[in-house]
Amino acid sequence: MMKQNNLLLLALKQIFELSSVPCNTYRFVSAELGMVRSVKGTLEVSEQIFMLGQPYRLTEGRILLMHAGYIRVRANLIEFTLSAKQLIVTSPGTILQVLEVSNDCELEMLAFTNSLMEGWQKETFLQMFLQGRLYVQLDLAEKEEKRIQQFFDMLWDVVHDEPFPREIVRSLIAALFHQIYAYRMREMSEDKQQRTRQEEVFNRFLLLVNKYAIRERNIIFYAERLYLTPRYLSTLIRQTSGRTVMDWVNEAVVQEAKLLLRHSDKLVYQIADELNFPNASFFCKYFRRLTGKTPHEYRLGE
Repeated sequence: MMKQNNLLLLALKQIFELSSVPCNTYRFVSAELGMVRSVKGTLEVSEQIFMLGQPYRLTEGRILLMHAGYIRVRANLIEFTLSAKQLIVTSPGTILQVLEVSNDCELEMLAFTNSLMEGWQKETFLQMFLQGRLYVQLDLAEKEEKRIQQFFDMLWDVVHDEPFPREIVRSLIAALFHQIYAYRMREMSEDKQQRTRQEEVFNRFLLLVNKYAIRERNIIFYAERLYLTPRYLSTLIRQTSGRTVMDWVNEAVVQEAKLLLRHSDKLVYQIADELNFPNASFFCKYFRRLTGKTPHEYRLGE
């Protein structure tokens, strides 16, 4: 069952090229938009490119409507469990690892390129999505789930029109984001009082780590960005997550290294340079200390 979900992790261009039949009963894939009505729509290309636990960077964002079962994932360093009657929105550029999928998992998915919405009058929530700054996981009431399902049904129907009705599709996507924003605001008003200052600072810290860890590995940098002293930031992060600031920074760096080792043909010294290590030897020791493998062993899947 695990291999059925790889479409969540790939660029539309990749899927389009690998699919001998881009469109069938369960999927629609074009250069700019992809829809899956069931995990059955991912079967054809799954064995060629998916690996459990392997990080992938999403070229396009994803909107998932979970119907049954669960998926355990790590998105931008944080582990989540996606379960039935949830809506998940994750931006382009998200680094995602699928850790576990239940045998009864069932879902629908929408993906589209930023270029599809180019020139569109974007509202704030859609803009955040396109700029790589959005991860939303919403529990849906029965009425809300039905409403989102109606959007998916209408999009599925419209994308099959000939010629492709680009403006109608763009309008429906924008309307879908307006609806998701309304549900998000409802949820935030309900749990706003429960969120502590520590949690808010921790979330802002992780955003910074995901953005800057390749270049900045000094606690002072993150403390200054958050207007805190290094000592207070260290204490806060440890209390909130049970891990140190450098644990999170190192994990982000290793995650990027894994992506480059598995998804590029760059030499180890080139990767070391891209990740701002002084030399390849230093990078190899660093990677082995944190993963238990050399970069070469990891690249070969040993």
